[in-house]
Amino acid sequence: MIHKYLEKSCPAIIKDLDVRRGIVEGYFSTWGIVDADGDEMMPGAFQKSLAERGPEAEIKRIMHLAQHNASHPLHRFTETGTIKEDEVGLWFRSTITQTTYGKDILLLYQDGVVDEHSVGIQILQATRSQEGHNQIFEAYLWEGSTVTWGANMATPVTAIKGMTDKEKGEYLCRRVDVLTKAFHKGTYTDDTFILLELHLKQIQAHYLELVTEPGGNPTPGPGGDPTPQNKVTVDLKI
Repeated sequence: MIHKYLEKSCPAIIKDLDVRRGIVEGYFSTWGIVDADGDEMMPGAFQKSLAERGPEAEIKRIMHLAQHNASHPLHRFTETGTIKEDEVGLWFRSTITQTTYGKDILLLYQDGVVDEHSVGIQILQATRSQEGHNQIFEAYLWEGSTVTWGANMATPVTAIKGMTDKEKGEYLCRRVDVLTKAFHKGTYTDDTFILLELHLKQIQAHYLELVTEPGGNPTPGPGGDPTPQNKVTVDLKI
């Protein structure tokens, strides 16, 4: 049976960051979160993959990637204790490669631009919960990735699920502030600046969706003005 390859994201929980040594600790996946596809990762879901492909296995194949891109590996988990399940989720500790994109990833962590982690998996065993969503009890783990805010613009951002419209607007404004500071810093490679621009365009798209009524009409502001009072403007000149 062929199982479809999926990417499952969660907010980027960073436990420790040492840019000088290139070490990042955090979680690729967390338990108890129902994603946009109606899937929830359950404790133990990665245990078989970790045993068969992780640091203790004869052939160690689980990778830490940038943006789910196999041509941008950041770390291979070969040392005991560098990736494991705990009470929170799938914990990892990576020593990031000193390539240009690896150094950029560390700067993106440091500057608060990185907003999500994600796992590349194939679902092997899942059941329907009483609440109506899928609980994944076993998944084939290919890799964990450091990702910016959702490469697919049609995919809802994990961080804003369950927020009120006001909270979403505040969150988007904070993200614009973070990314604007990153642009002004000017220490990334050209490819990363292109990625940051895409990120801002995604924020713009989500903001327009937030302030637009069903049917395509902008939500009226004070006095009937269709322009939102707290408008987010993204104007990039690179």
